[in-house]
Amino acid sequence: MTRNALLKEYVGEIERLKADLLAAREKNGIFFSEDTWNQMNVEQELARTALEETKRQVEIVARQLKNVHEEYQESMNLLTKRDGELKEAKEELSETICVLTTTSDNLQATKSALEEEVVVRESYQTTEATLDEIARGLKQTTQESLGDLNAVFARLCTDVLSVHFMMSHDAV
Repeated sequence: MTRNALLKEYVGEIERLKADLLAAREKNGIFFSEDTWNQMNVEQELARTALEETKRQVEIVARQLKNVHEEYQESMNLLTKRDGELKEAKEELSETICVLTTTSDNLQATKSALEEEVVVRESYQTTEATLDEIARGLKQTTQESLGDLNAVFARLCTDVLSVHFMMSHDAV
């Protein structure tokens, strides 16, 4: 504040106090000057208005606090629900991992069995091809032997017939 403003305020205060003193000496009903009384009423009205405004603001803040508290409760309930869902999901994930591990082990065992079966089948096919080749050779040998036997049998028949023929000519 400037010096002049401060002096002006002090002069106003002194004038008010003089008026209050004069009113008190005259015992005029109230011991304040009428200006002071009016100023006090205005200040009281301003204070009452400020108090009502403050009460409205307190009510607004109280409602906002209630709304925030309700939102907080809803958030906490939602958080609790989500936490439970997360726990369930973790348990389900753990079970799924166990199943997956078991399935993976079974897959490895099946792959090993498949590899063994492939080796056995390849060996079987190789053996079968070899046996087929041997069987063809035996069949060919058997056919050759059969041809030889037929030739021997035909010769025997011819020889038997010849011997028979000769014996029948000799007997005549």
